[in-house]
Amino acid sequence: MFEVVYFSRTGNTRKVAEAIAEELKVTAKDVRTAGVLPQDAFIFLGTGCYGATLPKEIGAFMQKNKFNGRIVALFTTSGFGSTSERGLIEKQLMGKGAIITHNYKCFGHFLTTKKGHPTGEELANAKEFARMVAITMFPQKAERSKKLSAAH
Repeated sequence: MFEVVYFSRTGNTRKVAEAIAEELKVTAKDVRTAGVLPQDAFIFLGTGCYGATLPKEIGAFMQKNKFNGRIVALFTTSGFGSTSERGLIEKQLMGKGAIITHNYKCFGHFLTTKKGHPTGEELANAKEFARMVAITMFPQKAERSKKLSAAH
């Protein structure tokens, strides 16, 4: 049901992807090895922000997969707080017919900037983001899961 895929040069986005995947009880996948995703999957797609350009690895992943009508939540990390890369990926995904429902961003360390990021709080916020998206997009599944947990 959920796929968490990401590209990370420095490990910041990987940490956020792993936090989201842990919350959703799936495995995060690097876009370089993810391949073609199931057509019915809800996709969490993440990347770091690299000088206001979209990483070629994200572009290659988007070429491998069909996005027409697919629902996507984006997440990004940046040492400088830039959102221009997210705008680029949104534009390309929407141009391929994707429906972007949610966004999450946090800082990531870069050289001497934002050391210690993403922080534990930012990773907890990423998990909350995943939980909120799952509940918003699939309320019946969330309610069923809550009932099962209460029964045990």
